[in-house]
Amino acid sequence: MTASAPVRPGRMASRAMGARPRAWARFRLPAAAVACGALTAVLALAAGWPFWRGEPALAAVNAFVAGAFVSSGVLLVDIPLLRRTGVLVLASGVCWALTWLLCRESGPRPALGLFINALFFVAFAWGVLLYPDGCLTGRADRVVGTLTTIAYGPLVVLSMVVSEPEWNGFSAQASWPTLWAGQAFFGFVSGLYAVINAVLAMAFVALLARRWSRLYGLERSVVAPALGTLGVVALCLAALSPTLYNREPGHVAEGVAWQGVALAVLPLVLVSCELWRAVAVATAADRMLRSSGGAATVTVVRDALRRALRDDTVEVYFWLADERRFVDIAGQPASGAPALGAVPGPGAVPGAGALVPVRRGAPALWSQPVIAPSGELFALVTGRSPVLRRHGAFTGAALRTARLSLQNAHLQVTIQARLVETRAARRRVEEAEAAERSRIARDLHDGVQQRLLALAMLVSVAEWSADDPAAAAAMFGDIRAGLLAANDEVRAIARGLDPETLRTAGLVAAVRQAAARLALPVEVDVALGRGGPFGDVAERTVYFAVSEALANVVKHARATAARVRLTERSGGLVAEVSDNGCGGAVEHPAGGLAGLRDRVAAAGGEVHLSSPAGGPTTVLVIVPTGVAS
Repeated sequence: MTASAPVRPGRMASRAMGARPRAWARFRLPAAAVACGALTAVLALAAGWPFWRGEPALAAVNAFVAGAFVSSGVLLVDIPLLRRTGVLVLASGVCWALTWLLCRESGPRPALGLFINALFFVAFAWGVLLYPDGCLTGRADRVVGTLTTIAYGPLVVLSMVVSEPEWNGFSAQASWPTLWAGQAFFGFVSGLYAVINAVLAMAFVALLARRWSRLYGLERSVVAPALGTLGVVALCLAALSPTLYNREPGHVAEGVAWQGVALAVLPLVLVSCELWRAVAVATAADRMLRSSGGAATVTVVRDALRRALRDDTVEVYFWLADERRFVDIAGQPASGAPALGAVPGPGAVPGAGALVPVRRGAPALWSQPVIAPSGELFALVTGRSPVLRRHGAFTGAALRTARLSLQNAHLQVTIQARLVETRAARRRVEEAEAAERSRIARDLHDGVQQRLLALAMLVSVAEWSADDPAAAAAMFGDIRAGLLAANDEVRAIARGLDPETLRTAGLVAAVRQAAARLALPVEVDVALGRGGPFGDVAERTVYFAVSEALANVVKHARATAARVRLTERSGGLVAEVSDNGCGGAVEHPAGGLAGLRDRVAAAGGEVHLSSPAGGPTTVLVIVPTGVAS
């Protein structure tokens, strides 16, 4: 027996300490939210303590409001869609805590507290307008938000500089920013505020109702309680707003405190709705996939997404990273897929987390990339619903839930795409062979057959010229020359089908002969270990691939020199054809490079093309050896 190495206590302790932060990481944000909320609640109590001593119930409620707003804001900031809303909710909580400086009897604190209370309504209003999508929905939102900012910004400052502290219900000892005390004008501003509060409250209710009508799918029912609560709170805030022109001491603090009672329920409803939305939306696609029953084929996954997103125009395109192209659910090239431009490699996500409109028209087309846990793009979901274009959170959550099913579908489609490509390559090879047969038949008809008919006629003439030995000799000389020419034409045709040099002298000699027929210098570099033979199919495929590549050099490259290198790797022949031409070669479906690729693929090989603009161009052909003829 061998003794195992003892484990040092220090190492065990370090492992335990390393595991502990990971275990607590998930609670870091909620703990920070609770801590910030508690500190804000204490700040609210400290700021308004002279008033809270006689109102313990209102003190508890308003301390909760300040702390709950800050805690909710911290939690909402972590949600990308609601980040701006979270910042405004957090700012609202801090402003509500500092509002209670108005309970102080002396110094600038009463005026400062009243102004901060106005800032609370500005931040609160913009936060409401950004909920639940994190963006404004139209011009009406901007108009109402701007009017609210004016009413609780410059207009509040105006009401303070034209009044005395006693007119607002504060002690005469308070430092007040009075510039011109006009009692009549201040009374007018106070009455104007009563109208403004009511009008703004009704405007917010109308905007919230319009926003609810534009919600889609599960979000319409999930967010409805929050929108309804916001509307009720807006009306309560307007009804409980203290009048500005009131000499009764403490009426402002009491009115604001009762507004806090109306606000108390709002943070709880907001957080509850967000949790409900996260759970409900995240399980929507999963329920659809489970309820579909049967095998999770690609079509089933696509149809389940259509039901989950309530959009019959949804299509799924799968990204084949090796081939840098999209295919549809049948494995066919995705001609209808929106172009993403240069699709990045692993770790770079194009447009992740947001819907990306990629075409214009009615209705608009949207697309959503689906990213694997490794960070690689593997699918793109598109649709033509203008409603879904506005609801990226709903679509993104459904696709993240269906990601495992989409990944399984991606494997199926990858195999299907390979079969489609194989069938297409086989069809192209058959078409190329048919075209080659037609060419041979045409060459035989137009060349050898016509020449043989001409020779037959010469023989007939020679029979009639038997009495003239000189004419007969000349005639038979022409017949002999014609037979030799016909023989050369037959050999040329046969060389295109099965080069004699390849059959008799081997691959290297055949490649050298093909290179020697070109009008430009071609260097042939051979580094074959055993020299051959490598199998009829492999040698024939490499020969024709090299011949096609050299023909393309002459036709398109504008090169002054070319190089052919033959090497051998484990189980395969490698032919590399390069030139010093202009580069920029592009493979077209019906072009020579496509035919070359199909011929090589039929032999189980592969072709790699490198042709940057300006050159050089390199065609690398790899064919497995030992394939039977």
